[in-house]
Amino acid sequence: MNDLENKIIDAIQSQKAFAIFKKPDEHEIRILTDDKSGECRFLMNSFDSKTKVSISDSNPLIVKPSEFKISSGICPGLQPSGLLRPLNQDQYRQLILKTVEKISQTDIRKIVISRVKIIENRKYKLFELFLKLTEMYPSALVYFWNDPKGECWMGATPELLLSKNGIQLKTVSLAGTKKPESEWTAKEIDEQQIVTDYILEAMNGLSDLESKGPETVSAGKFQHLKSYISAIAHDDLNLPKLLEKLHPTPAVCGLPKKEAFDFIVKNEGYKRGFYTGYIGLENSDSSEYFVNLRCAQIFRDSLRIYVGGGITADSRPDREWDETEMKSGTVLNALIS
Repeated sequence: MNDLENKIIDAIQSQKAFAIFKKPDEHEIRILTDDKSGECRFLMNSFDSKTKVSISDSNPLIVKPSEFKISSGICPGLQPSGLLRPLNQDQYRQLILKTVEKISQTDIRKIVISRVKIIENRKYKLFELFLKLTEMYPSALVYFWNDPKGECWMGATPELLLSKNGIQLKTVSLAGTKKPESEWTAKEIDEQQIVTDYILEAMNGLSDLESKGPETVSAGKFQHLKSYISAIAHDDLNLPKLLEKLHPTPAVCGLPKKEAFDFIVKNEGYKRGFYTGYIGLENSDSSEYFVNLRCAQIFRDSLRIYVGGGITADSRPDREWDETEMKSGTVLNALIS
């Protein structure tokens, strides 16, 4: 038994939370178990910011992907799923039409509508699934988080919410989704500009604020529009306050924020939990926060795959359904490969 297995087994047997993750474009996997005393911290913040959980580890383990080997018999305890009826295509279509009507009749510019896709848990080997995601999405934050009560999430998110390294602040405006063979439409260009404008307004007043882009970037089998935004942080920067301003961005909620948020809570028909919340990676030198997209909540009997898309006055329901089906492939493709 290796050090990696020992660390995970100790966490499971001692009923400690653990987190495993690989940062974008890095070649190291980090494993944290909760000893509540370390400088290395893994944070999960929910969409509505009402739930925050974290793991602190004074001795995180770092391994190369080739060294990430865990026996198939090792598995964390998982919760039963409970009852949740996902929307079918017609129900989702009606919700999109209702959202477009709301936007057309108000000053709301964008509302992000999501749905859940449920698949049977066929005793998937979760540690192998995590490793597959790191191989398939090298430019994403890939993570696997489990708490002592059996709540378990895994994902491969392409979206940085905010990073702070010394005095340097960086974030991105990522929105719009298409297949590589398609062209960008006015709807997607406007959707991405809404996000960019919102972030620049939230960071207004910071020194050397700069935006570059947008440019087309690939994430798995689809493409997004992405702008790069940077600024300088001074000693008086209140980082939690800036995160509060940024989250949730129009990329996962809408604009204006409060009106879009209220519509989502009232009409989506389920609680998002950590989906479209954010994940924090903190240590003494730097802090990085990623929007929790392209993710699944893992239960004893099923997996809930969460997907969504930005709705504007120009949205077409059938196209929005196709986009969410495409996004669900991030996790599904790893399961069937």
